[in-house]
Amino acid sequence: MANRPRVKYSPTKTNDDVRVRTEQSNSRWAKTKKNCMSPWYKKVSVEPTMFLYMFAFMITSVVEQDFFVQKACRVNNNFTDEICSNIQADENAIYKKQVQITTAKFHQIESISAHVFPIILALFIGSFSDRRGRKFPLLMGLTGKLIYSVMIVVNARMKTWPLEYVIYTATLPSALTGADVAIFASCFAYISDISTLKNRTLRVTILDVCYLSAMPTGVALGSYLFYNAFDNSYADMFTVNAALLALAIIYTVFALKWRTTAKQRSLRELGWCGFFPDFFDKEHVKDSFTVLIKKRPGHRRPFLIILLIAMALYTFQRDENQYLYLYTIFKFKWNVDVYSTFKTFKSTAYVVAMLVAVPLMNKGFHWKDTTIIFIGAWAHAIARLFYYFAQTGTFFYVGALICSLGPIVGP
Repeated sequence: MANRPRVKYSPTKTNDDVRVRTEQSNSRWAKTKKNCMSPWYKKVSVEPTMFLYMFAFMITSVVEQDFFVQKACRVNNNFTDEICSNIQADENAIYKKQVQITTAKFHQIESISAHVFPIILALFIGSFSDRRGRKFPLLMGLTGKLIYSVMIVVNARMKTWPLEYVIYTATLPSALTGADVAIFASCFAYISDISTLKNRTLRVTILDVCYLSAMPTGVALGSYLFYNAFDNSYADMFTVNAALLALAIIYTVFALKWRTTAKQRSLRELGWCGFFPDFFDKEHVKDSFTVLIKKRPGHRRPFLIILLIAMALYTFQRDENQYLYLYTIFKFKWNVDVYSTFKTFKSTAYVVAMLVAVPLMNKGFHWKDTTIIFIGAWAHAIARLFYYFAQTGTFFYVGALICSLGPIVGP
């Protein structure tokens, strides 16, 4: 039987095929045009809120620590203005030690007061915001920070109020709102809700840039305002802080959405009586712990618990800044201006590490997350050795440079 020649058949292009391909091409072009050419301000969401909040915090971050030292000196220990104005001097060593002890004890109590309630609220805020939207918890946290700043202004004006009044009038009322926990959780959840899987990483990175850029600029501006504009006035500094937080609240109220996903329901359904039972639902706490302790394949449950413990141990260094300020003013005789310069350097190095080192390690070197965590944890440990053995301010700066790699653990 003769072999038949093979004939190649090519699909015939019909008018319908051409029309479909044209529509698909036009659709892709329309999406690209919409994403690239739409006004940038329409894509802005929680970024201004986060920037204003962090900028307000950093402007008074160093001044606040000096305020506590001066309160402890002038009110709690009833030392004279001459002693307190030159508390770093060697001739005031006895008074300096007493002020340091008083301030350190205050920081211990204040830190516990500031974190107990947010830890409890954190068990409920996540689930509540999933069901009722991110805007209310965000406003709740911002309002708490505003209350704190306003009450610090009051404490600064009241020359006879001891340091403990800061806890009663500012720290505790602020902590009851969730404060920083509510703000960070709500902002990042909001970004996740309104972004797609394709652009979510970019949106989160932009949000990181917004609040990271506020760190060095806020500290530097705060030092300038304190010495050159407000004549060492703590009350005026925290008035600026409160004004920035008020702007953040106003922007959040008018610019952000109450509901960012279809499954979220309106707060109006709850009414005044239904809010607290809906917020403090014990079933959500049970669900949180159930997720943690349930059995998982591949020994993942022990790994998850170990990871949680590791993060708990990691956070011990998070509240060292107030003690670090005490350490430097008494060891190196630094003041607000010098320590602000140090903190500006430290926060700038932190920003560079987050925006350059992390992408380089992850995308450039293709290092695993566990390797990056290992480097960050050791950077924290080694930096503390530099802090401990530092006999000069220059050596202290080296410790800050190494410490800048520590926060890469976070992402």
